[in-house]
Amino acid sequence: MISFRPDEQTERELRELTEGRDRSTVLREIIHEAYVERLYAQAREDAERLRHDEADKAERARIAEEMGDAGAW
Repeated sequence: MISFRPDEQTERELRELTEGRDRSTVLREIIHEAYVERLYAQAREDAERLRHDEADKAERARIAEEMGDAGAW
């Protein structure tokens, strides 16, 4: 059980989001969406970091060379 005290703005927004739907269901969806967005943001940050990582670039180049012409597969 989670309880919170929304301010007036949050209460208005929650009423609009729930319109005929169960408040608990809507809150679960909002939490899930925020969690997924956090995971995607972290993945984007990791990808950007690796894109500029010289050691990772070298490793990818070594693997590509080792595998040879990918078109041959």
